[in-house]
Amino acid sequence: MSSGSLTAAIVGLSWIGSDLPGAASDPVLGTAVPYSHASAYSATPQVGNLVGCDTSPEAREAFERAWSARFPGLRTFADATEMIADVRPDILSVVTPDHLHARFAIEAMEAGVPRIFCEKPLAITLEDADRIIDTAERTGATVSINYTRHWVPGNVEARARLRDGTIGELSQVVMQIGGPRAMLFRNLTHSIDLMAYFAESEPRWVFADLEEGFDRYTEYRGNGRDPSLEPGANAYVVFENGVRGYLAGQKSMMVGEVTHLVGSHGRIALDADGVSLQVPTANGPVTRRLTPSSTVSGMTAAVAELIAAHDLGASTVSSPLDARRAVAIVAAILQSHAAGNVPVHLTPRSTEEN
Repeated sequence: MSSGSLTAAIVGLSWIGSDLPGAASDPVLGTAVPYSHASAYSATPQVGNLVGCDTSPEAREAFERAWSARFPGLRTFADATEMIADVRPDILSVVTPDHLHARFAIEAMEAGVPRIFCEKPLAITLEDADRIIDTAERTGATVSINYTRHWVPGNVEARARLRDGTIGELSQVVMQIGGPRAMLFRNLTHSIDLMAYFAESEPRWVFADLEEGFDRYTEYRGNGRDPSLEPGANAYVVFENGVRGYLAGQKSMMVGEVTHLVGSHGRIALDADGVSLQVPTANGPVTRRLTPSSTVSGMTAAVAELIAAHDLGASTVSSPLDARRAVAIVAAILQSHAAGNVPVHLTPRSTEEN
């Protein structure tokens, strides 16, 4: 793929779609790691043109002010169908409200867009998740879901250690996440997805309970912004390969994201301080820090992987099939709570299709 030959389009120009990158500690260090779709495309050499779509005139104007100098051919649209037909983008970012992901991703793939970069969660129902998967398989589109933790160097390092047997056989993935945005379809879905990312297996059954005051919460009612509209949750997940997952996700628990990967011969911990490995010895447990190496991470790495995967005819590390696991677990959490915190058994997609 020649440099600057791709056109990227963004549907939904909220901050995560359109923000400029933050400042680095010193200008000589460039900028902060890009944390919006537009800033990730700006940092991607293969992308030479950018367009955006939003129903809000103010959002379109802000997008033009922010990015016209970097992308002289930048245009904005009020209608996604018109934008896709007019521009025929090489990559489309779906940055709409959660319940609209399926609509815009499917429309774009049906129109021939070859690469889709969709915000998480993949969908708010398994039915919509499967519609996206079916459309991708039928059209040949390459799809990546923006679970940014898949491209965080510490998480990549930890999964490599799991795969090479550093801590023996993985038995438990313990996820702790707190604060106001520990909402089921927001930050909790990151933790739920990351649990499956490390387990590398299909979820078999789940039992769970929701935050007090959400006893009648049985389906998505959020807007992505207001924590009062979505519950926190605690859950126990059993995977097909025997790994057990534990989610402690409470808004009242003021802790950032903390992950413990427990194996038969050691433990890996990931938190704000980095990644640490603990292994038993004859003289007691020994803990040492792991130092991941990278030049890119997060959303920029996700875009680079999406482009490479499409060129190679390969799957992405955050494919719709991978992201479906989180949709299935969230659905089971809601069912378990509604039924009185009972175990809910999940049916694998391959079984559903037979």
